[in-house]
Amino acid sequence: MLQTGIRTKENLSISNQLIQVLDQESQAINYLIQNFPDSATVLVEKILQTKGRVIFSGMGKSGHVSKKLVATFSGLKIPALFLHPGEALHGDLGMVKSDDIIIAISKSGTGREFEQIIPVLKSQGNFTSLICCANGKLSFLVDLTVKLPFKKEACTLNLAPTSSSTLCMAFGDALAVVCSQMQGFAECDFAKIHPAGALGKRLLLKVDSLMHKGINLPLVEPNTNFQDLLFAITSKKMGIAIVVEDGKVLGIVTDGDLRRACELGPMVFDQKARDIMIGNPKFIEKDLLAYSALQIMEEFNITSLVVLDKNKKVAGLIHIHDLVKAGL
Repeated sequence: MLQTGIRTKENLSISNQLIQVLDQESQAINYLIQNFPDSATVLVEKILQTKGRVIFSGMGKSGHVSKKLVATFSGLKIPALFLHPGEALHGDLGMVKSDDIIIAISKSGTGREFEQIIPVLKSQGNFTSLICCANGKLSFLVDLTVKLPFKKEACTLNLAPTSSSTLCMAFGDALAVVCSQMQGFAECDFAKIHPAGALGKRLLLKVDSLMHKGINLPLVEPNTNFQDLLFAITSKKMGIAIVVEDGKVLGIVTDGDLRRACELGPMVFDQKARDIMIGNPKFIEKDLLAYSALQIMEEFNITSLVVLDKNKKVAGLIHIHDLVKAGL
C-alpha cells in the first residue's frame, strides 16, 4: 500500500529528481532570456500586421504545443487555427487563406511534410515562419526563422521533448501576451470571449438577468396587517417583503424585523407594514452589473437588494443566493 506523508530516503530522492527536472526546464527558459533572438521581434510585428489568422502547425509534441498556443491566442482575441501537417497534404491546405500567417514548430527545424507544404503556402502569398531549437532544412524555406537557444532536454537520455517543448510553449505564450497587449486587449474583451468564466460573468451579467420579478416579488402595501405581512415573507421564501406605494419603494421588512416586532407580544397583531418597515433600503438599478449588487451586499452586510427601473419604481429583487448560483 502506498504510504503518504512519511518522509523516507526513497521519496526524498524522488522529490529531488522531480525538482531537478523542473530546475532544468527553468534553466532552459532562463537561457532563452539571456540569449534572446532578434527575429522574435520581427515575428511579433508580422502577427500584428496580418489581416488574417495565425496558423500554427507541428507534428508530434510540437503539434500538441501548437494546439495549446492556438487556444492561448484565441483566448486573447487573436484569431488562430491549428493545421496538422499530415492532413494538410491531403486537403486541409484548403482552410488556409492567403492573408494568414503560418508558424511552423519543429525542434530540429526539419520535417518532410513542411518541405512540401511551405512552398505551396508561399506561392499563394502566405508569410511563413519557423520556431525551432536547431538549424534545419526548413530554415532555408520559410520567410522567417526564430531559433530558440537551447542546450539539452530535461529527459535523462536527452531524447524526449521536455525542455524544448516547454521552451516553445513559453515563447508562444510570450508572443500571445505581447501581441494582445499591443492590440489594446482589455478585461472587457476577455469577458466577451470568456462569458462562462468568473471574470466574464462579473463584466457581462446584468442585475436584470438574475433578479426575481412579477408575481414572484414579495410586495406589500403600507397598511398590510401583520398576518398578511408574515404570509408574504413566508410564501415568497426570500426572507423579505418590499413595502410599496404607487410602485415606489417606501421600505422593506425582513424576517428579522418580524421577530423583533414580536417582542411587543399580542400587540404585534395591531402593527402594519409601515410600522415595522425599515425606510430608505439599499437598492440597485436593473441595468447595472450583477457583480455590483454583490459588492453592495458585501459592503453593507446584507443578503438582498431592491431593484429599480429608470423611473425609480420597483422592477425586482435580487438575493445573494442568485449571485452565488450564477458563479459570482
